[in-house]
Amino acid sequence: MIARITGTVLLSLVVFVVVSLLVSLGVAWLTGGVLTGAVIGIVCGLAAAFVISSVATAVGRNGGRPRRRTGDRGGGPEDEADRRRG
Repeated sequence: MIARITGTVLLSLVVFVVVSLLVSLGVAWLTGGVLTGAVIGIVCGLAAAFVISSVATAVGRNGGRPRRRTGDRGGGPEDEADRRRG
C-alpha cells in the first residue's frame, strides 16, 4: 500500500516537472515572456500531475476486483450457492 502511494506520488512529481518545463520553455520561446511561460507551465504541470494521480487511483481501485467471466450472472453470494447446487 505504501509502495503504491509512493510510486504514484513520484510519478506525479516527475510528470509535473517535465510538463512544467516543456510547456514553460515552449510558451516562453513563442511569446518571449518568461513570466507568462512559467505561469502557464506550472498550471499545465499541475493539471497533468492531477490527471496521472487520478488515473493511478482509479486503476488501483479496480485492480482488487475479480474479473467477471462471461458465464457469471451476478457474481454475488447467492450465485455461489447456485453454482454449488448445479
